[in-house]
Amino acid sequence: MLWKLKLAGVAQYGPVDADEPLSLCDLEAAKVALLYENLWQPVVSSLVVAAFTAAILWSAHSPVAVMAWFLTLGAISLLRLVFARWYEQGTASAHQKRWLYIFSAGSLGSAALWGAAGVLFFAPTDPTQTAALAVIACGIAAGGTTTLSPVKWLGVGFISLILLPLAAVFLLRATMLSILMGIVVLVFLALMLTTCIRFHRIIHDNIALKVSVESRKAQLQECENRYRSIFDHSPLGVLHFDRNGVITDCNEQLLKILGGTRDSFMGYRMLDRSANQQVAQGVRDSLEKGSGYFEGTFYLPGAEKGTPLRAIFNGVNCDNNHRIGGMAIVEDFTERTRHEATIYRQAYYDSLTDLPNRRLFIERLMSLCKESSNRERTGVVMFLDLDRFKMINDTFGHAAGDDLLIQVAKRLEAHLGDDDMAARLSGDEFVMLKLFDWPFDDRAEEMAKACLETLRSKLGGFYHLESQQVEVTPSMGYTCFNADECDHAEILKQADVAMYQAKAQGRARLCRYRPEMRDVMKKAALPDRVTSLIDR
Repeated sequence: MLWKLKLAGVAQYGPVDADEPLSLCDLEAAKVALLYENLWQPVVSSLVVAAFTAAILWSAHSPVAVMAWFLTLGAISLLRLVFARWYEQGTASAHQKRWLYIFSAGSLGSAALWGAAGVLFFAPTDPTQTAALAVIACGIAAGGTTTLSPVKWLGVGFISLILLPLAAVFLLRATMLSILMGIVVLVFLALMLTTCIRFHRIIHDNIALKVSVESRKAQLQECENRYRSIFDHSPLGVLHFDRNGVITDCNEQLLKILGGTRDSFMGYRMLDRSANQQVAQGVRDSLEKGSGYFEGTFYLPGAEKGTPLRAIFNGVNCDNNHRIGGMAIVEDFTERTRHEATIYRQAYYDSLTDLPNRRLFIERLMSLCKESSNRERTGVVMFLDLDRFKMINDTFGHAAGDDLLIQVAKRLEAHLGDDDMAARLSGDEFVMLKLFDWPFDDRAEEMAKACLETLRSKLGGFYHLESQQVEVTPSMGYTCFNADECDHAEILKQADVAMYQAKAQGRARLCRYRPEMRDVMKKAALPDRVTSLIDR
């Protein structure tokens, strides 16, 4: 089915976090796909019914008027089928609203023609023909109740355009029979509207559920693929074991480290008495306490030569927090120096920009606040956020967004002194620590402001992204402090609040922290954000 096929595409743009609400765009896309999928049968049926209607009306009304009505309806129906064909060919993915409006125009246009037929071809002197016309109109409206209910306003409009003119004609005739017929049509109209709204709710919930399921399936598959990629290509050995300490899986790197075969590992019982007891203790600790550790020489069963290694064991829980087994990361100590350098780099530096990350920055700031120095210095901590980064990232792609972050990092590094540090916190947020060999006074604050204004002008401007020149501006907030006596947590809070104020004032702003900003900090719950930043 077409709309189920569209769901596969919808899932790609669905919520990344399973706790986030479904996007209205996702639901709209699925509803539009369902409308176009259900278009062919009602349009063809409508044309067939229109042909029979024209045949019935031909002798009692002007053939020219009947033919004009039929040809107009046929032309609209043909256009609807043509647009449906284009939609099926995959041209609709980026213009859901436009395709909905096109569909709505065709549907409401057809409804208007059927409603006009009830007025133009009403024959009070021929009860049989009038009854036939009423039955046909009610049938067409009933058909639209099911096919158009995915979009409530469209279904309501379609039904109303067909039945309201017919009911009005009956009521305006002012005869007992015509009034009764008008009331019957109005009752039928109310029934169809109620049914349409009820169907809409059912279809809406059904589509929302399907979109959610497809999105979550895609997320689970993505997580599985990512983990398997890490598992298969990790430079460290990885093994899985169940709650009895039996190995259930391992990667190729572990086999290379230990020099064994997969068959020799699968089913190996690490808790047996014949197994290495230090390894067994690490496994038991992970199953009982959540983590375990082993460092030493490990011998495969029957092997004469052991392998010096370090193994970190971690327990794995299921949804109800019940321990179901664990996994181990195994490091070959022959590569220890290289691995430790790599791990340090991963732990303290941002992989994209090569800048220090938040952990190293916070440790540097904490060290500065604790150390004693004979020279008086003024420190400045500046938080930086790129304006419109999400729009740039969405417009030019993630590769261009990453390229922009790298270029910003290079410009930021070019402005650093020997004792300064810049770091990437997360996303498009950066932070900088700058020190001035000057006592903490008004003069130092003027120097800091001038320095940061220069930095803001260097960071702002045009960047070469995807063969285009894109203008980017930063919002910066900073705080000045006495480097000889400071509280690193308070400094980070102040700089973050200042940046929050800079963003609130508009783009390309430089804002210095003021004590009166505390109220803003409390309202925005920013202390929790900074506390989380420090904890991480």
